[in-house]
Parts: sequence; C-alpha cells; structure tokens
Amino acid sequence: MFGALLESKAAAARRGLRATSAWALVVGACLAVSGCGYSFRAPYDKSVRTVYVPMFKTQTFRRDLEKMLTEHVIKEITRRTPYQIAGSLEEADTVLHGTVNFADKNMLLENGLSNLPRQLTATVNISVSWTHNPPTEAEKNRPPTVVTQTVNFIPEAGESTLTAYDRVTKALAAQVVDMMEQPWYFEEDML
Repeated sequence: MFGALLESKAAAARRGLRATSAWALVVGACLAVSGCGYSFRAPYDKSVRTVYVPMFKTQTFRRDLEKMLTEHVIKEITRRTPYQIAGSLEEADTVLHGTVNFADKNMLLENGLSNLPRQLTATVNISVSWTHNPPTEAEKNRPPTVVTQTVNFIPEAGESTLTAYDRVTKALAAQVVDMMEQPWYFEEDML
C-alpha cells in the first residue's frame, strides 16, 4: 500500500513536470513568433544594395599590402553582408575608401645565442570611410575612421612576414565589415 502511494505521487510529479515543460515550450514559442524586437540577423542598412571598393591607397613601402587588404575586404563584404560588390563607381550606392597609413614589423623576443628574432609583431594602421555615392554633406565633413591591428608571429615555427601580414589584413577586413553594420543609436541621440 505504501509503495503504491509513492508510485502514484511519483507519477503525479512526472505529469506535473511534463505539463509545466509543455507550457514553458508554448510560451517560448509564442514569444519567438511575436517578434519582441530581437533579431538574429546583423543590422545592415537595407537602403544600400551595392558597395564599390576601389584599391586601397598606401603611404608605406610594404609591397602589395594594399592589394591584399582590398582583396580581403571585398571577400569579407561578400561573405558576411547582404551587399553586392559594384564593378564601377557609377553602379554603386556607396563607396568604401581606404588608406594604409602605417605598416611595421618589430621584434619582441630575441634568441640569446644567435641574436636572431624568435617572436615578432606585424602592425598595420588604416583609415577608412564609407560614404554614399555621391556623399552627403555630413559625410563630406566627417573624418575617416582609423583602425589598427597587430599580430604576433614566430619565424621558428614556420611563420613568415607574409603570413603575418595576411593575418593582419584579414583581421582588419573583419573590423571594417563590422563597422558597416547599422549603429545601435542615431546621431541625434548623441547630441
């Protein structure tokens, strides 16, 4: 008798747990369908369809860095955004201009026996501006955004300066595309 009572209480507890779980699932589904303002998509400007990315300019003597950066930015825009890359300035809704301001390689750690570098850093500094085509008055007066990226690399592990700059330009391209998302605020809110 006592065992049957325990079994019936356990069965009732399981039924109650199932009912609670079912209600939680229904409430969760209703909230998801109701659209409470959250989105899983990145907030890109829907009025922009195409972006023209001319070759980045350079103020450094590091060879082909601007070509590598332009290529990575175009690939990142194509991969992560709803925007299409325009083939010419005339076809574009917006233009993404960029300049490589600084590129440097520095030694962090030196081998004590041979005085050869064991660990180095590669640093690149760029300035970018994304404007409408033609630019608005506010965009004409706005200074470009400056972005800097640094990566460490180890020549003894097979990494070269070229692979380090490739990693730097990929990281910079990701940052540039991150900045192409719509802001979470309006300019008027900041005044």
